[in-house]
Amino acid sequence: MRGPAGRCPNCGAPVRFRWSSAVQTTCESCRSVIVRHDVDLETIGEIADLPPDSSPIQIGTTGTLDGRSFSVVGRIVYEYDDGGWNEWHVVYADGTSGWLSDAQLEYAVSSLVQPEKRLPAADGVRLGMDYTWDGRPLQVTTLTTAHYKGVEGELPFEYWGKQDVLFADLRGHDATFGTIDYSDGAPVLFIGRFVSFDELHLQNVRTFEAEDRSKAMQGFNCANCGAAVELRALSQTRAVACTSCGAVIDTRDRNVTILQTAAAKQPISPRIPLGSRADWAGRPHDVIGFQQRSVTVDGQRYAWDEYVLFNPYVGFRYLTEYNGHWNDVTTVRELPAMDSSGSRAAMRLGDVVFKHFQHANARTDFVLGEFPWRVQVGEEVATDDFVEPPYMLSGEGTENERTWSRGMYTDPQQIWKAFDLPATPPQPVGVFANQPNPYAEKSTALWRAFRWLSVLVVVLMLYRMLTASGATVFSHDFRYQPGVPESSFVTEPFVLPSDGKVEVKISTTVSNSWLGFDLALINLETGDAHNTDSEVSFYSGVEGGESWSEGNRAATLSLPRLPAGQYYLRVEPEGPPNGPEVPYKINVRRDLPDPFPYLLALVLLTLRPIWVWFRKAGFEARRNAESDYAPSTSDDDDDDDDADDDDE
Repeated sequence: MRGPAGRCPNCGAPVRFRWSSAVQTTCESCRSVIVRHDVDLETIGEIADLPPDSSPIQIGTTGTLDGRSFSVVGRIVYEYDDGGWNEWHVVYADGTSGWLSDAQLEYAVSSLVQPEKRLPAADGVRLGMDYTWDGRPLQVTTLTTAHYKGVEGELPFEYWGKQDVLFADLRGHDATFGTIDYSDGAPVLFIGRFVSFDELHLQNVRTFEAEDRSKAMQGFNCANCGAAVELRALSQTRAVACTSCGAVIDTRDRNVTILQTAAAKQPISPRIPLGSRADWAGRPHDVIGFQQRSVTVDGQRYAWDEYVLFNPYVGFRYLTEYNGHWNDVTTVRELPAMDSSGSRAAMRLGDVVFKHFQHANARTDFVLGEFPWRVQVGEEVATDDFVEPPYMLSGEGTENERTWSRGMYTDPQQIWKAFDLPATPPQPVGVFANQPNPYAEKSTALWRAFRWLSVLVVVLMLYRMLTASGATVFSHDFRYQPGVPESSFVTEPFVLPSDGKVEVKISTTVSNSWLGFDLALINLETGDAHNTDSEVSFYSGVEGGESWSEGNRAATLSLPRLPAGQYYLRVEPEGPPNGPEVPYKINVRRDLPDPFPYLLALVLLTLRPIWVWFRKAGFEARRNAESDYAPSTSDDDDDDDDADDDDE
């Protein structure tokens, strides 16, 4: 929406407002700050040279967000001790306006809103303070005292010549973003959300060719040793460690201030050389910085390497390496929420719950190349790591800021291939905090298969139990007579029409006595005999006015699976010589269900899942041994038994 035109009161050059509601603009010819009073234009000052800028956004950039098209018409530039950012003034097609924050290529859109409750005063705002807007919980995550560096283009209010300005940044558990602005007498609130570069659908952006790169700091000579220092991240770099002498240099100072001289006597050679380029995460990235950090636990130093990757449109990401274990790390825009679902402290990010793994103080021991913050050897920050393999959520905090990042465990072969590195990556040693358990998926799959197979086995067993005929193939009554010299006899032949299990049942009327039976089931054709024996006894009486009994008058004998054919029984009963005659009956049944094979199958089916489960549990035990929750009796020497894990 075009606004009125006029001439600069200072130099007479044409001045045209891109936005009809603009209050302030800058003359492109003489750099005067011009304020509009109705139809009159007034010069209220002149802006100094703006600091070098390498943002892809510029005045005239257009884009679309959530179906709303917008144009960039102005900006305010801020710097602070550890960085800087642009507040781009954007005008939407419907005539409203808002702000697009570009803080080292992390983007957020916001607009002025009416606070639902009183905003905290500048001297009362604190890191971690909670605030609620529109039902969404927010928290103060950063307090920044920024230095106003200049303005450009059109603004919705009169703004120039500021000194130090306090900002309190708010974050929500989703992508909600907020800022409490203390630049004027009363604080004001801006609410919006974080967005990615791709979500903005930007056009007319800077391309970072030679003509664009000339507008930003590209390099200089090291003030310590005179060697050439190139800045691949241009003005996004806040400190650079000279690759020749190791001196750490502040890139914002026109005199190139040395923050500190080289601290490491023995330089460390990064596995990925600085300047390497790779297509990573869908975009080309350059390796521009390297640092080695460490923590000390129980007197033992544990060091890891971090690589700074840069893309001029989407910003920074990081690769970390510890003992051959690699992670691809990005900053987290959402504020993780505390979770109390388990016994261990945890944080929730989206739908993922991360369990606390370790708290430590991380120290920077060695730096090389470019960094988007004022890095210094020897600086320490408190860190907390939370894991849910293959991800790790890490928080680092100072008194003015707490940042979160999320790492994803990455196969080193992918990194070697992407960066075209020579040879092969070193084999990982031990179990890392967020290393995926190589047995987890296998264990889950095996137990899933076991459930289905066990159901099948049970169904087959039930089917067999229900369909077994249990047919009687022989039944005859006999009588035992004590004192008979030869009491053994054979029965008439009977037929087993098919293979199967056979059951012999002996029913007696024995009372206060016993009978023993030696039986042999003999195949009439082959003569093969299957011997078995049993004893039945039954006693009863009355004692103390109460009746009692023990034993059983019947016995059931099971014979193994027998082939079909003609059989007969040889029966040899035995009892007390002076006992009474006892009638008894013998029944032979076939086609009886046998649950044992099915139960054995269930047991065998559990062996592989149980074995893999124990391997899985052992892997987790070795992981846990490196955490703050390791058992007090655990050893620290389980890093060398992991080779067989990778072979599974």
